Amino acid sequence: MKKLIVQKPHVVDASSSSEPQVPVSGILEQDMDWLKQQYVRCSDFIYRHVTIGGQQERQAAIFYFDGMTSSDVVHDNILQPLLLDAEIAQNDAESGTDLKKYFSFVKECLLPAGEITIIDDLEQGSQSMMNGDVLLLIDGCRQGIVVDAKGFPQRSVGKAENEVVLRGPQEAFSEAMRVNTALIRRHLRTNKLKLEQKTLGRYTRTPVSIVYLDGVANENIIAEVHRRLDNIKNVDSILDSSCVEQYIEDSPFSVFPQIQYTERPDKVAASLLEGRVALVVDGSPDVLLLPLLFVQLLQSPEDYYTRLAPGTFMRWIRYMGLFIAILFPSLYVAVTSYHPEMLPLNLLLSIAAAREGVPFPAFVEALIMELCFELLREASIRLPGAVGNTIGIVGALVIGDAAVSAHLVAPQMVIVVAITAIGSFTVPSMEASYPIRLLRFPLMLLAAGFGLYGVVLGVMAILFHLVHLRSFGFPYLEPLAPLKLNELRDVLMRAPRWQMMVRPQFREPQQANVGILERGFWQRRVQPLKERGDDSRGQQ
Repeated sequence: MKKLIVQKPHVVDASSSSEPQVPVSGILEQDMDWLKQQYVRCSDFIYRHVTIGGQQERQAAIFYFDGMTSSDVVHDNILQPLLLDAEIAQNDAESGTDLKKYFSFVKECLLPAGEITIIDDLEQGSQSMMNGDVLLLIDGCRQGIVVDAKGFPQRSVGKAENEVVLRGPQEAFSEAMRVNTALIRRHLRTNKLKLEQKTLGRYTRTPVSIVYLDGVANENIIAEVHRRLDNIKNVDSILDSSCVEQYIEDSPFSVFPQIQYTERPDKVAASLLEGRVALVVDGSPDVLLLPLLFVQLLQSPEDYYTRLAPGTFMRWIRYMGLFIAILFPSLYVAVTSYHPEMLPLNLLLSIAAAREGVPFPAFVEALIMELCFELLREASIRLPGAVGNTIGIVGALVIGDAAVSAHLVAPQMVIVVAITAIGSFTVPSMEASYPIRLLRFPLMLLAAGFGLYGVVLGVMAILFHLVHLRSFGFPYLEPLAPLKLNELRDVLMRAPRWQMMVRPQFREPQQANVGILERGFWQRRVQPLKERGDDSRGQQ
């Protein structure tokens, strides 16, 4: 009779990590009853009582959730070895009564799965089942075996839709955390890439991976990320990466984002090389990057894949589009209402002739057109792709032409709103478009009340807020405020790669090699997370 030879799988012993809450009793019927009571009225909970073959038959049971595990792994790597291969396997432990040796025989010789975990806590085994694993209990053994058999449905790696580039990698993250971490490791093939996992959410039990480059990332940032995530362990639910973002950001009431999100693995890899930290949340196709500087919102991965001149030119276009999207409507309202002497005579006469018969002031015109455009943009996003594009284009043309024909708005106002919208579309980061759209309205109100003086006051208030804003302790306007000349080569222009800074941007420098102002900044304590309440049901 041939001896069955099975390669010894990778075994992770998790029994010694903490005291078991519900220890495995070793009485199979009792453990089965406890698991059945935990999942009463759960039609997807599957359990099967089996008899392991051999001279001395052993009673065992497997537990898993239908749809969360791979049926092929369950049949080929668990049931077949237990029911068939055990009959032809010869082992001294089978002829005796030593259950420990028999348990070792099962885990080392009968299970060909790639990874198995030894547990002595039914709660831990229950949680592993909800992650897609299979729990194996053997009668008489006070330990259980968790077999990796994940097979839940997931979306394949697709093309980036929100961060489109003409040159460079096109792949995007999916909702599976291990697929996303594999895409990151594909770009950074080094043992310095570290992934530390936490579980957040009382009911969702969402895995979150902290990804960073050891020796490159700032240890203070990593420690602060751990502290803030530990503060939200007991919230009710973490359904998406945006939930984590809202809990751990420095200033939750600011309109400006302090954490960046992306769907591109190459962008995450580049950020990790800069010393940033990434958060990969299971179930979310967006990976969080922190800390975040304001200038990074205007940088696109395509800047670094093209040559120097095109990359720098496109960056100037984005900055120009940013200023147009924020200031153009308010400047038009201020100049036409309070400072017409600043316009050339022919242009002033053209605007006055077009506004003849319009019943509303310039501010009301701008407000009506901006609100109409925001309605069209929101409607086009919610509708299917082809229909949404048609509604957005046709709706804007029809409403604009109808408003001008009815003498509700001047033709110049339609042009101003259209140029403003085009300017907002030049910003590559989706999270940056929302503060631009929101700040446009208070600036128009200040322009209607105080003219250019109100616009200047509004801009000063925005800059004052940005100067005091922090992202995990880092100044939001760095390297502009505080000024760091050696890092300006990647702000308004994109310097050649061989002239870019070699030291990671967020890595703490040696105190002996920095100036007084820079040393004072790096000694600044990381801003602590303010204690905030849980969501609608939980307690923190």
